[in-house]
Amino acid sequence: MNIFKYVFPIILSLSLLTTANSFAADDKVVSATSTMAEIVIGLNHYPSDADKEKLEKLSADAATSANEKTIAQALLNVKHGVSDADKPKLDAITKDSTATGAERTLASILIKMKHKPKNADIAVLRHITK
Repeated sequence: MNIFKYVFPIILSLSLLTTANSFAADDKVVSATSTMAEIVIGLNHYPSDADKEKLEKLSADAATSANEKTIAQALLNVKHGVSDADKPKLDAITKDSTATGAERTLASILIKMKHKPKNADIAVLRHITK
């Protein structure tokens, strides 16, 4: 009985350390999606020059996923809304089971966006940026 008093805290501590390391590997992917969510939150008709620069860097980064690159390119092409050429690509991301939830959500919001995101969408995007 006393052995559990000592063994359990050790096992718990080791499992927490392992979990923290598994999330650290996803930091780059989360960062790209988070950056794009921040851009969409502030979007008004089209991305600013500074936003375009960030999106171009994300598109060129080897660590950025294919879905993120597609979303970044769609954001670069936004003029009051997503271009007709980008809508099918974003729609494919919303249906892609290998896409992250954040990627699917971001693509879905962009497809229906007119001029700027709705307040309800901004609330969802804020969760992605955290």
